[in-house]
Amino acid sequence: MMVFQRVRAACSAGLIAFGFVGLAAAAVPTQAPVELIPIQGTIDQGTANLVARALAQAQSSGAAAIVLNVDSGSGLPGAASEIRAALGTAGRPVYAYVDHRAYGAAALVALAASRVVLAPDASIGAVEPLPGMSQSLTSPLDANEAIRAHVASGTAATLAAMLANEHLANVALQTATYSPGEQIARIATNPIVSGLLLTLGLLGLLVEMQTLHGIAGVIGLGALTLFFGAHIYAGFAGGVVALLAIAGLFGILWELHVVPGHGAPGVLGAVALICAVLWAFGLPLLFVGIETISTSIVLTVILFAVVTRAFPENAWMNKLMLRADQGPDYVTSSDFSGLLGASGTADSYLRPSGVAYIDGKRVDVLTEGEFIAQGTPIRVTRVQGARIFVEPVPLPSYQ
Repeated sequence: MMVFQRVRAACSAGLIAFGFVGLAAAAVPTQAPVELIPIQGTIDQGTANLVARALAQAQSSGAAAIVLNVDSGSGLPGAASEIRAALGTAGRPVYAYVDHRAYGAAALVALAASRVVLAPDASIGAVEPLPGMSQSLTSPLDANEAIRAHVASGTAATLAAMLANEHLANVALQTATYSPGEQIARIATNPIVSGLLLTLGLLGLLVEMQTLHGIAGVIGLGALTLFFGAHIYAGFAGGVVALLAIAGLFGILWELHVVPGHGAPGVLGAVALICAVLWAFGLPLLFVGIETISTSIVLTVILFAVVTRAFPENAWMNKLMLRADQGPDYVTSSDFSGLLGASGTADSYLRPSGVAYIDGKRVDVLTEGEFIAQGTPIRVTRVQGARIFVEPVPLPSYQ
């Protein structure tokens, strides 16, 4: 009897343990993961590459859905169209959560989702008409307006709340991330960072003009190379911009180091460089480019004025002018003030300059513009530094 009771107790304990294991297993999410793609900052080719990689990862992991976390106010329509087309072939539900704003190209991406959910204070819309978007989206809509216009299906306070509403609360999230190169390109193409790079590049070229030491020029060229390289890598510009920038820099350097003073290479180089900068931002961000380069020019002028106090010697101008070293015994010119009122004779024709003998000295003289023949008596009327002005002395009359 006692053995039977022991067996029954052991079985009960085993059932209880099995129940706890079942509860623990039930607490672990068994659904397929969800691919979370951040659509943030300026939408560019790097964003399109990120989406393509994320969709491939979702395919290999068997993700249950795609979730776009959107917070962007600008971007390239071409990159947005590429993302929209890729999302259309995802083969699984696509949700978009607008955390703060989805303007322009970002709105085009968000509307590629089957369901769009906005934060209560978020807005969505285009700053200009875009392909595939209705005229009602040519200006941003707040959350309530977006719902009434059937652009959004609802609101949620957070991304987690949106996932819970879509029955994805306990699903593992796998977040797509940018590669190091894409991260550098996105940072460098930020308008503020782009402005700093342009300022550093232009300042480096101007300081190089002032000193011709080479260090400032290398720093300036490095900053401009990073600026153009990042914009080309991000898809804002192409090879034509690179060639235009190289031609502009070549013209400026040619003016500085090869033919200083000619002007044409430097002016043409500067014009080509400015055009390359504006073109690097792309047509959709042309006004951003104008604003950025204008700010950079102002900052460069201010900083250059400060730098010239530290480097007052202008090496570029020294190449244009004859420079003579002045020793301790240097004097500007002889003192001719003692000749004022003295008389003499023109030793050459004065037309109006020439040579005369005054007080037994042969000196260079000037007239007030009149012609004086050789051998004519003269008198010194005024002296200005090294310049001696004379006039003819009328001959006495014997009538």
